[in-house]
Amino acid sequence: MLFKIPRLYDSHTHFLATGEFATGLMLFDLPSAEAIRYVELQGKTAFRGGWLVGFGWDENKWPDKRLPNKKQLDEIFPNYPVYLARADGHTAWVNSAALKELGLQSESGLLSEKDHLQSFDRIPPFEKAQQRQQILAACKLYNRAGFTHIRDMSCTDSLWNLLVGMEEANELTLAIEENYTVHELNQLDGAIASVLMARKTPSRLLRAKGIKFFYDGSLGSETALLSRPYNGEGDNVGKTLWSLEDAEEVFKLTWAAGLEVSVHTIGDEAAHQMVKLARKISAQGFVGRLNLEHAQVLRPETIQAMKPLHVRCHMQPCHWLSDRKWLQQKLRGLYSYAFPWEALKNAQIPISFGCDSPIEPSSFFANRQALEESPKDRIKRFTGDLAIYHGHPDATFTDSWTVIDGDRIQEVFFDGQILDLES
Repeated sequence: MLFKIPRLYDSHTHFLATGEFATGLMLFDLPSAEAIRYVELQGKTAFRGGWLVGFGWDENKWPDKRLPNKKQLDEIFPNYPVYLARADGHTAWVNSAALKELGLQSESGLLSEKDHLQSFDRIPPFEKAQQRQQILAACKLYNRAGFTHIRDMSCTDSLWNLLVGMEEANELTLAIEENYTVHELNQLDGAIASVLMARKTPSRLLRAKGIKFFYDGSLGSETALLSRPYNGEGDNVGKTLWSLEDAEEVFKLTWAAGLEVSVHTIGDEAAHQMVKLARKISAQGFVGRLNLEHAQVLRPETIQAMKPLHVRCHMQPCHWLSDRKWLQQKLRGLYSYAFPWEALKNAQIPISFGCDSPIEPSSFFANRQALEESPKDRIKRFTGDLAIYHGHPDATFTDSWTVIDGDRIQEVFFDGQILDLES
């Protein structure tokens, strides 16, 4: 059966990282920590300013399920820094040379949450030629998956400038929304200035939207902030990466500049605190768009509290496919609030679906599968029109559509042309 989706939209991606790892060192199939010595580096853009950079390892796929350590990397790669990000994007496995360059101490060689995110920002950048290759690879990857529109959560000045030049050269085959991430409050002024400067660039295919920050961690690493302990016992409820006072400054200054605020909130308590904060600030006269990124666990009172706000939830159904094997065990009594897309729809809270690439492959079909299969595991069935929730909501943002035939992408029309998906 054929059907057409206008402006097929991946609403939460990490654009350059997707291209970077598509052309670089992918470790999703790494069978053990020791097997890192056998990875093939030739022909890959795995080196970034003298650093070996890779992505995708997951100790849960290894026979012993033990976390790796820096000694393994020190033995195999003693002569240059190594930085290997875990599949969930919240932990990095590094060697001693990397720790020395970063000025950090770690007995294990594992950096998590803020240490991981800030360290990644400090690695020397790829050369421009490498970045251009990665942008083209990312465009091709998204197009082959059927997407004509994406929302990127990891913009930088150098990426924006490259994209502007590539649009002028008619090399872009995506309409892209860009958001700048900040990890500390002292980065905010510069990031706001970058977004405002980018907005001055006339562009049909590029839109600078606002500021993003990580408020909590992930369910897989048990650092997403919950209202009850993980696994129903102990005292671990996750963590926050920002104080409420600093988060309030992000809201106020970003909204005052006329920009959107996007907040990584996976746990129910993280989302609840950010919604309460938005309501408090709105009552003080600061009003703007709030994007909740992931929103994988939401209590009913949090959803009700969203109603007076300008809020949109950007959800990734494909995460349910990855998390289903342990989700009920970790959440216990909170499981009934997991992946609440139907509750949000019924409350008339705007939703957009995405994939969180490269954490998950960018795939309309994976999201569709998750929505179809999740009711078997007591997730409320989604009754919305997937074409609407996976389509960019602005019909003026390029004339584009995707034709889907069953389980394959048949045709992608973007900005006046049928794209070649084979070459």
